[in-house]
Amino acid sequence: MKPRNLILYHGLPLFVILLPLVWYAITGNYSVFKGEAGIIENMTVLFLVTAIGFCIASLSRTNRLQLSGFLKAWLFMLIMGAAYFALEEISYGQHMFGWGTAEAWKELNDQDETNLHNVHSLFDQVPRALLSLGILIGGVILPLYRRFRDIKLDESSRFYWQWPTIDCVTIGLLVILIRPILSVVESDAINTGEMKENLIALFILLYCISIHSRLRQKMLPAV
Repeated sequence: MKPRNLILYHGLPLFVILLPLVWYAITGNYSVFKGEAGIIENMTVLFLVTAIGFCIASLSRTNRLQLSGFLKAWLFMLIMGAAYFALEEISYGQHMFGWGTAEAWKELNDQDETNLHNVHSLFDQVPRALLSLGILIGGVILPLYRRFRDIKLDESSRFYWQWPTIDCVTIGLLVILIRPILSVVESDAINTGEMKENLIALFILLYCISIHSRLRQKMLPAV
């Protein structure tokens, strides 16, 4: 694996987890990382917005390569999902512009915010659980199975571009294991829920980058 890919796919996920712990160990203060205006929440949004950018660039490449509409539909779904995730994180701008919450909505939203994920588990725990399950199966188990059985992805397969590659295994494992890891560390420097969402957003970003990189490789002239 190229050094830059090693840093991106394996170094970056570890850095995201270790940064608040090291910061807390040095300064004794973790407030800058927690809460709606904290570094973790802002990184989550940054990862998602960047993922959208890579998906848009990938769409352009699918057009030039004349690839199937199925891949284009998948990229559109990724864009819509990442946009929804990001907008929910910033409460559709409430955290940025500071507007109030209507009284009728306060009765529905348990944190008095203009978002959906604090209204019902259907918009919060259920999507998070489904994403975690998809990451476990598609981003960890299947890539490792293919690696150990020496099974190559075949471009003739309908889901060739959609399957996460071995590059996404490190971030996938961290998404799945973050709760038990933090239960052992027992540090106030990290909010488990915020870090879980942050790692899911980073998985989405690295997954989108991997698709973009594979499309770029396909566009290179054969040597």
